[in-house]
Amino acid sequence: MKRISFNILAFSVIFLCISLNIACKKTAEAPQVSTEEDIHHKGDLADLAYNPMRPDGTIDSSYLPILTWDVDNYDFGTITEGEVIEKKYFFKNTGTAPLVILNATSTCGCTVPEWPKHRIAPDSTGFILVRFKSKSKEGAQNKDVTIFANTIPNHSKINIRGNVQKLNYK
Repeated sequence: MKRISFNILAFSVIFLCISLNIACKKTAEAPQVSTEEDIHHKGDLADLAYNPMRPDGTIDSSYLPILTWDVDNYDFGTITEGEVIEKKYFFKNTGTAPLVILNATSTCGCTVPEWPKHRIAPDSTGFILVRFKSKSKEGAQNKDVTIFANTIPNHSKINIRGNVQKLNYK
């Protein structure tokens, strides 16, 4: 009985190793793009795959998205604890390639960003909505939201700040 169990275990391990080896070989075979011109004309994902870093360390800025903010900070003034503030931060893609916002993170769970999940074409605009929840947040507030995109550098920041007055129960 022990010998049968051992043989089954050995066969399973060998089968698993062979399966993983085949799977690894399949993922290693990525299509190659030969020239910069090919990259610009391949379509959807090629815009994201283009690496503007040249071998000499300089950057080819002729085909990049550029995230340009209308306003990158907002002071909401003084509010009462429990209020929710919403601010739209408008931007424009002033570059020559489609802009993709990959993620937006805040310094606190009370500050929640919402960003467009679609590509922003060159010369097009969009906005990021930031919602600040002031519940249990008394005093001066200064919250950053970091935007990660296919730009150089790959991140930028917007800021929301103000003062939260404690709610007085009388």
